[in-house]
Amino acid sequence: MTSRLFYGWIIAGTIFTAWGLSVGPRQSFSIFLLPFLDEFGAGRSLVSGVFSLHMASYALGGWALGILLDRVGPKRIIVWSTAGWGLTLVATGWLDSLWQLYLVYGILGGIGTGGLAYVANNALIARWFVRYRGLASGLAQAGVPLGTAVYGPLSQLGIASIGWRATHVGFGVVVLLVALPLILLVHRDDPKELGLAPDGLPPREAPAGGAARRAEGREAGLPRGYWPIFVANVLRGMAMYAILVHQVAYLVDVGFSRMTAATLFSTSALLAVVGGVAAGAISDRIGRLRTYAGIAALYAVGYLSLLLTRDPSQAGTLWLYVLASGLANGGIAPVYASFLTDRLQGPRLGSLLGLQNIGFGIGATLGPYLAGAAFDLLGGYTLIFLLMAAAIVASALITSLAAREVSPASR
Repeated sequence: MTSRLFYGWIIAGTIFTAWGLSVGPRQSFSIFLLPFLDEFGAGRSLVSGVFSLHMASYALGGWALGILLDRVGPKRIIVWSTAGWGLTLVATGWLDSLWQLYLVYGILGGIGTGGLAYVANNALIARWFVRYRGLASGLAQAGVPLGTAVYGPLSQLGIASIGWRATHVGFGVVVLLVALPLILLVHRDDPKELGLAPDGLPPREAPAGGAARRAEGREAGLPRGYWPIFVANVLRGMAMYAILVHQVAYLVDVGFSRMTAATLFSTSALLAVVGGVAAGAISDRIGRLRTYAGIAALYAVGYLSLLLTRDPSQAGTLWLYVLASGLANGGIAPVYASFLTDRLQGPRLGSLLGLQNIGFGIGATLGPYLAGAAFDLLGGYTLIFLLMAAAIVASALITSLAAREVSPASR
């Protein structure tokens, strides 16, 4: 790399900031779950269904916008989507019935986050980085857990002081007045716009990014192993979002105060910042698959230790949960995103990544709903959390098996 800071790192830093500011409110949905239950008087499965619909819309919207991204570039998609999501948050503060929450937050909000998050940002990172893609992705996506850590206590403080409605309006204003202008000012679709090459290397030294994979991306049909990895993505989404949405409610059920549960939620999210950057860098060295297997093991440990925490006196299992789930939650997205962009790099990256995001969205839709339904039916989370721990381990196994015949560059 040259002595001057490569502009790609400024892009990554901007994604870190804007993504965290924008998606932090969504990641804090578990903080709002109990106030929504009080406000609308519905069961947990029905209220958590709002988030499930949001994630379904996120997945479908991400795929549709991914196809458009291949034509107009990532920046326009991110700008339009960020503006739409900010307006959605503002509108959420004015809703007075559950069906409106389903429509505005569930459908419109899901489409908005589908365009400002995973697909577009990772497509942008893939254009700017090849050799350092894991590290850049880890840095960029670390904004999500940091935003979660910041918005978690802010959400609880906001709910306690000004109510959940005004809190959503305030969050929307932050997205519109801070994140959106930053994206407009900094983002560039391609290093060629500034006379640069990926990783900041001279054109002759820049990594090719896998010519075989680019050629494969131009062929009709889907790359080899695409559908098994799609299934692995479904399982990944289930495991990630079941615990994200229901962890605060679980901790309150076993005796923690709402503020303590929100603080633990935010502490775990802060650890995810470290986990994301570290896992991305590690995956550049030892490979995406080995790193993902380790992350899946951490997730399973997190689920099991949470289930073993039955009252506030069990500090050992509680902090094991916070540590394991925090590091795993931070590392899982950038490592899997880097694995996918390594394999799918080419002129159809947006659409192929978007279709994979549908798999993730299906899982993220099912996970929270099934957890809520299990609680309503069985009166607890034990069975569903055990199944989710098994799901993330199965995701790692399926991914490894599907990638065995892929070139070493993606391993």
